[in-house]
Amino acid sequence: MSSQKMQWGWVLVLAVTCGFWWEAAEPIFAQSEQVVEVTIKDFKFVTKQGVLRLGFPSVIKVRNEDAERHDFGSAMFEGLPTQIEKDGVIVYGRGLGGVFLDPKRDAVIRFNMSRPGRHEFRCSIHPNMKGELLLLSAEAV
Repeated sequence: MSSQKMQWGWVLVLAVTCGFWWEAAEPIFAQSEQVVEVTIKDFKFVTKQGVLRLGFPSVIKVRNEDAERHDFGSAMFEGLPTQIEKDGVIVYGRGLGGVFLDPKRDAVIRFNMSRPGRHEFRCSIHPNMKGELLLLSAEAV
């Protein structure tokens, strides 16, 4: 066998091996953020969410459609690394409880789901405003 044919044989083996590795790694790289949309309108939380799984990056997009200021806060963020983006400012850390939203403003909250169950969120300014998210463990799905 000539050395040129042998070299092409190794290139083919390497390409096939890398192809199999890339296929196996694809689900890991394909993990995307879980998105929950919360709209505040008429002094109510309107939530759009799919199935939320633990251990996955999560994003809550909150939009205040009312003419008054509201708060979006929850104990589910306590102790978790959390990032809140609002009005071009990003705040991050542990123990962030939520965000105040002026009229017609929005915010994005990023964190990793780590506690299963029902998690209530609320407006501290208007105590009658409440909503909840349901978080499932991967085994439950």
